[in-house]
Amino acid sequence: MDKEVELVYKTSLDGQHIMNVPDPRENLTLAEATAAMNAIIAANVFSTKTGELVGIVEARIHTSETIALV
Repeated sequence: MDKEVELVYKTSLDGQHIMNVPDPRENLTLAEATAAMNAIIAANVFSTKTGELVGIVEARIHTSETIALV
């Protein structure tokens, strides 16, 4: 099963941007994810189609499983 953290940000042009981080630690906490997201926002190094990252919407863990049929 594949697992990734999805970091969802609010952008300056009233949109959202999602960053996907593969293979998170099993014991990753909300506090750690929030701190990382705040550091990324403060560094202001990313610009997206919907503007700069200006706030946190949510952090979530996404899992998926691939099953070959052949």
